[in-house]
Amino acid sequence: MGLRRKSLRIAGLLGGLSLLVSACTGAPAPSVSGGPSAAQPATVRVMLWGNDADVTSIKDAAAGFTTAHPEITIEWETGDCGVDYAACKTLVAGGNLPDVFVMGSWNYFEAARDGVTADITDLLARSGTPTSDFTSTIIKGMTSADGKLYGLPMGYNIQSLFYNKAMFDKAGLSYPAADGSYTYDDLRQWSAKLTLDKAGRNATEPGFDAKSIKQYGYFNFAAGPIEPGYAPVLAAFGGGILGGEARNQCTADASGTIDGFQWLQDLMWKDHSAITPQLHQEEPGYARWVRGQVAMQQGSHEQVLNVQQQNPTLAYDMAALPKGPAGNATLAQIHIWAMAQKSEVKDAAWTFLHYMATDGAGKQMGLIPAYKDVASGPAFAQGKGEPAGLVEAQLTPATWPLTVTNLDPSVVWSAVSSQDGVLPAIEDIVMNRKTASEALSGICAQRIDPLLKSVK
Repeated sequence: MGLRRKSLRIAGLLGGLSLLVSACTGAPAPSVSGGPSAAQPATVRVMLWGNDADVTSIKDAAAGFTTAHPEITIEWETGDCGVDYAACKTLVAGGNLPDVFVMGSWNYFEAARDGVTADITDLLARSGTPTSDFTSTIIKGMTSADGKLYGLPMGYNIQSLFYNKAMFDKAGLSYPAADGSYTYDDLRQWSAKLTLDKAGRNATEPGFDAKSIKQYGYFNFAAGPIEPGYAPVLAAFGGGILGGEARNQCTADASGTIDGFQWLQDLMWKDHSAITPQLHQEEPGYARWVRGQVAMQQGSHEQVLNVQQQNPTLAYDMAALPKGPAGNATLAQIHIWAMAQKSEVKDAAWTFLHYMATDGAGKQMGLIPAYKDVASGPAFAQGKGEPAGLVEAQLTPATWPLTVTNLDPSVVWSAVSSQDGVLPAIEDIVMNRKTASEALSGICAQRIDPLLKSVK
């Protein structure tokens, strides 16, 4: 980013804050001729969630803000508001909601609908930061039907394929193409050949003992069963649980959905080459991959951090997810900086929020920065210790036409994915109680459509 462009943005940001202060207080806005330090002193309460490493990553990223804005004091808090929307509602009811907090894409639109989060559309426009500076899929997914934004992205996760290079070498297999130019049929074949029993036989060989497996070929979070695991597979097969622009049309019994779930079920129970729900419950499949007991897993960038912390000598790489009958697809999960609608220090809160989503962006919570200048630089794409396939596996898939987000613009997902909705059918599939066709045929008319009508 050029110096002139950045200077114009800072001037626009301060001008926008000046207008905001005047409008909210009725008093003359403070002078901005002195630059950022001319803002009014304020204390901003910021609530975070996550493990210790997540929290530390955010505080480290905020160090530059504290230096640039000594007049603004950040009061850090931890809590579940953002990851669990019910916790936000409790804080709102008690009049104790922080000024800034981290929302998950799964509850972003619900908070906006309820008036919990502030509309920052005009603030962003006055800041001089165009939405084109952010990854298009992410910012588009966060934009409401009437063109409003209720936060800025901290970053996002993309589901990719992580693989153990040593296991591929030993099996005499070529590595998955980093750009995803391989297929789900390829992945299934590799998974079988990379699954070994205690005698060293793979799952394609005569005498293979499925009851004494020492190395599995594949893990998918569908064993959870959770959406980041199965959603990319379903999309690549041309299906999904909900479709339509507003994600409010049932497609759970579409042929692509059934085929995608059957592919997952077959790897677990027919091929015996993928981690089952029971095994995942005993020890998470991703932990087994990090320890070198699973050859491939579908996961997000946080697995890079897990390897660095738990098994730094692991020889691995990553590739974009494979092509299905409908094409290449993946899932983006977004973490979002949001500001409370009723914050009494909105000017200072916005200054902090904007900084953390732009110049302060980085590997906050282990995510891919959604601010493109940062994502392509040393903080991510050029980062030390990153896998060779990082850009093709993590950045490029965000531009795929079939890439979906787990945003919930119609605020119906929690009901649809519950025990009253599709969850029992998914459990029947991954537990091998029913085929995908038996579990899903007719489910839209019988369960999901009535549920969609009831929650509108």
